[in-house]
Amino acid sequence: MISDNKTQHLGTIYRLVEQFELISRTDLAKLSGLAPASITNLTKSLIDNKFILERTVQNNTSRGRPAVGLAVSNFFWQLLCFTLSPDNVEISLCELNGKPIQTKHYPLSSKDYPQLDNYLQTCLNDLFWHSPMEANRILAVSISVVGQINAEHSKITRLGDTSIECAFVETLKAQFDCPILLNEHFQLWLLTESTLGSLINNDNVIFLQLDEAANLSVLLRGNLLHQQSKMNVDKMLMPKFSSLSDVAAPSDCDEIQRYQLNHQVTFPAIIRLVDRYLPNTFTQHNEKIQYLCEQIEQQNETALMILEHISDNLAYVLMNLINIFSTEKIMFNSPLLRIKHILFEQIQQKLQNELLIGNHQVDLVTSQFEWNSPLIACSAIKQGIYEGNLIKDIIQL
Repeated sequence: MISDNKTQHLGTIYRLVEQFELISRTDLAKLSGLAPASITNLTKSLIDNKFILERTVQNNTSRGRPAVGLAVSNFFWQLLCFTLSPDNVEISLCELNGKPIQTKHYPLSSKDYPQLDNYLQTCLNDLFWHSPMEANRILAVSISVVGQINAEHSKITRLGDTSIECAFVETLKAQFDCPILLNEHFQLWLLTESTLGSLINNDNVIFLQLDEAANLSVLLRGNLLHQQSKMNVDKMLMPKFSSLSDVAAPSDCDEIQRYQLNHQVTFPAIIRLVDRYLPNTFTQHNEKIQYLCEQIEQQNETALMILEHISDNLAYVLMNLINIFSTEKIMFNSPLLRIKHILFEQIQQKLQNELLIGNHQVDLVTSQFEWNSPLIACSAIKQGIYEGNLIKDIIQL
């Protein structure tokens, strides 16, 4: 039985090796604060279980024996990652460092939702056929859901804005003798930025992810404001900026619900505007969103009117939060990033016109990760490695 301390030390050593790419045992001891004997034992466990490896480095200034350094071994363990959005399934088989070996995209429609676990199994079988894999080399499986999951992280309860009941975790447990990690996409994006990202460099940040839902979190003095990572802003009331505010909302909403944030700028609301003002024959949400972006790029006046509606609502929400928390940076993630330049320009202008805090500068930045990057799903596995838990599970075998 491995102690909790050794578990943490294993994760720490692995992370240091990964961070420095090639590092000596002597430097590991200095950076970790652990005794050289402990470093020897820990690195032996990691080498024996194929998490790291030894590499020789020739020192050009000396004719002596080549130095030996430690590096991450990316070639044995593999990570299997799913990203589920309302109209797409992406499955990636990745190396230990998160680099994709094979990625496949599969279309998804609402008719697949009632039997989603069966559909996902079919997609996985297809990936197996294209990239044969050994189940015993899969370190962990990570599922990232653009929607909601239950409190036990065992079932998908909503995909986009549609309630479903999918127990794909149980299906995977019958195939893989390894951890199956189910998480919401927004929370994994936050985790990815905090563990792998390098663009924040600030302790006061608003994270905003816009897709089928408006997901928002606030980093205040270096700590997330909510333990659950996500603020409930769905029911925040928006002003009626124009007649589009009524069209964006579902027809069955009452006077108060109509102007709630989730009925104004989430993708279902934007798509109602697209279908009303930009008639099209597309059936998938992502196709309609990309069509809107294309029309905005072409300076279509009707599309620009929809863009104005989006920027009005986003700027209003952000203005209120900035005034409360004195936020200095906003990180935005969404398929709408195709039009980020014009969208950011409008939001910045509206913020400058309306902010109450004098001379307060706010930067809008984008994530360095594509919204469907397999690294986002991988981050759940990476965190388990850094904490030592996934390494401990292997070493105990």
